[in-house]
Amino acid sequence: MIKGVALSIFASCLFGLLYYYPVLLQPLSVVDIFCWRLLTSFPAIIILIIVEKQWSAIINLFMRIKQQPLILIGLIFSSFLLTIQMLIFIWAPINGHGLSASLGYFLLPLTMVVFGQIFYKERLSIFQKIAVLLASIGVVLEIYITGAFSWETAVIALGYPIYFMTRRKLQIEGISGTFSDFFFIFVGCLIYFILHYSFNQVISDLSHFHIFIPMLGIITAIAFAMYFVARRLLPLGLFGLLGYVEPVLLTLVSVLFLHESVSKEHIVPYGLIWLSVCVLALEGGIYLLRAVKRKKLK
Repeated sequence: MIKGVALSIFASCLFGLLYYYPVLLQPLSVVDIFCWRLLTSFPAIIILIIVEKQWSAIINLFMRIKQQPLILIGLIFSSFLLTIQMLIFIWAPINGHGLSASLGYFLLPLTMVVFGQIFYKERLSIFQKIAVLLASIGVVLEIYITGAFSWETAVIALGYPIYFMTRRKLQIEGISGTFSDFFFIFVGCLIYFILHYSFNQVISDLSHFHIFIPMLGIITAIAFAMYFVARRLLPLGLFGLLGYVEPVLLTLVSVLFLHESVSKEHIVPYGLIWLSVCVLALEGGIYLLRAVKRKKLK
């Protein structure tokens, strides 16, 4: 279990590094950075699949496509939803919106709970009800005080649940879903490079960022590899609880390295939202402790 916890935390740290990474690749555009990330990370994802011996899942996916050609539309839509999220992940830190984006990741567990109740009729626990209430008050206060709610926060908090629901509907969870999403985005990035990049531009980018561009793909692949192994080694409750580490690290990156700060008018709304996440984390901790005690009694 210790190995799983360490891998999960290291994966979150690497995703935190990737949050700062676009700063190192300036003055490349957001789209250029995004395409380089996908072009360098997709081959690494293939290597991950080979090492993990997961080709059977990929073969099954191709068999499904052959039997149900219309599923391609759903797979392309899923990759499109992920593309939006990955672009925001790059755009936000280099445009002074790192904290707003990290708030979206804080809200994500709560919106997942709400979507689960609305679309899958899942019951809310007392902790979840309190957390949703606190977050709702925080969002309403933010809209009232500022007259608006950050669009990047909303897109992350609402977009990811739609993405996960799409994957669930398509039944492409796990490595097959990751392969599918990355494959279609990889193809799109390749087309973008062919249409907009000359050979000289490719050489220029690689010569200026000869270490940073290859490392972008390597770090992405290692982070995903650690994430998948941790998910396999850890109980679901503990794995979900460790998921709160990443938004905390993204916030720290925004404050310490991107030099963003929370203005006075945002302190109360943000505080309520962060408190709501703490309530969910508390519930997860209690659930995990009970599960450990039950296991010891058996």
